[in-house]
Amino acid sequence: MPSTRRDRAAGEGAERDVLDLGGYVPYFLTAISNTWSRSSSRLYLERFGVGVTEWRVMSQLAIEPGIAAQRICEVIGLDKGAVSRSAATLVAAGHVAERPDARDARRQLLELTPSGYALHDRLIALATAREQLMLEGFSPQERAQLLDFLRRLQARLPALRDYVPPSGEGG
Repeated sequence: MPSTRRDRAAGEGAERDVLDLGGYVPYFLTAISNTWSRSSSRLYLERFGVGVTEWRVMSQLAIEPGIAAQRICEVIGLDKGAVSRSAATLVAAGHVAERPDARDARRQLLELTPSGYALHDRLIALATAREQLMLEGFSPQERAQLLDFLRRLQARLPALRDYVPPSGEGG
């Protein structure tokens, strides 16, 4: 399915390529991600006093206790500033503890505190229920196929980051 279509430009009379959102993969990824994140953040803030970025930091700390903020950025793909702000918020709330890295005194390692784990356990139940809601109607085979497609897209991210268009393309 092509991701562009020919369309007459308003007021110009000329035809040009425009995005066909129904066939443009980045549109779907962005729309799903933005809506999911905004609704998650609103719900998590109302129920637990933390936003979706704090939840992402907490979930990574539950998976890998005692890691630096940079590792969270690498795994989740979040901006360093966002992770630092979220970690500071969680430290101030008593959900995350910092300790110096024995190998590099300039780095702080982060880990969930007992209250952080308790909050994580409440949040994960809601997060996985929302995931199930989104996947309702998909067969186990379709879910596996969707995950395969998403992993393959994720594996292409380094090529996307390094892409330099040939001269004359995009500007």
